[in-house]
This record gives sequence, structure tokens and C-alpha cells, in this order.
Amino acid sequence: MPRLSPHVTVSAVVSPALYEEIARLAASKKTSKSDMVRQLLEERLTQRANERMEDAYDRLEKRLARIEKRFSGLIVKNIRLSAQEVYLSMRYLEEFTEMSESDLQEWYAKAKLYAAKQLQVPLEDEDQGAAESKKK
Repeated sequence: MPRLSPHVTVSAVVSPALYEEIARLAASKKTSKSDMVRQLLEERLTQRANERMEDAYDRLEKRLARIEKRFSGLIVKNIRLSAQEVYLSMRYLEEFTEMSESDLQEWYAKAKLYAAKQLQVPLEDEDQGAAESKKK
């Protein structure tokens, strides 16, 4: 015969002190001991699930912090390398070419404009441009 109740029966052996506490709580809330045990179990299981979720969020936050730290270190390294490249290029142009100071400054200003334009190009366009230049 199929079960008429949506609940499943679970039995447990508890200490007399715990039994008295459950009976007292049930009486104060005007409910049965069975309902009180069900409510207490639901509360505890919900609390446990919330704790696990909080632990997962904490682990995720720590992982994201490590990723951000590594990423910022990579950005700093790239900026440093770019600055070194600019310095070496300028020194090369000053030492080994017969350019005037105003010409060097003009080239430097054009290089800054070019860099600014490149930073405004969406990454997808940049990838497409690289693919097109390989075809040529």
C-alpha cells in the first residue's frame, strides 16, 4: 500500500535530557514532539548548508584575491618592460641617428598617440587585425 504522508519516518534514540528539552520546546510552541524534531533538523540542516556556502564563498574570495595579485604583478612587469623598451629606443635614436631634438620629441608624441589608439581598440578587433596581417 502506498504511503499517504509526504514524510518518511526516522527513528532516533536520544538521552532523557534531550527528550525533555524537545518535549518542553514542543509544549511551548504548541506542537507535537515529532514536528519539533522535524523543525530542529530542518533548521540545523539549513544552517549547515549556509555554512558550507559561506566556506565556498570564502575560498572563492581568497582565490580571486590571489588571481588579482598575480594579474597586477603581470601588469606591473609589462609596464616596466614597456618603459625599458621606450627608453632604449629613445637612446638608440639619440645616439645613432642624426635627428634633432624636436624631431625626436615629434616621434615620441606620435608614438604616444599610436599607443593611445591601440589601447582603445577592442581585443576582438586586435585579433582580427593580426589574422589579416598574417594573410598579407
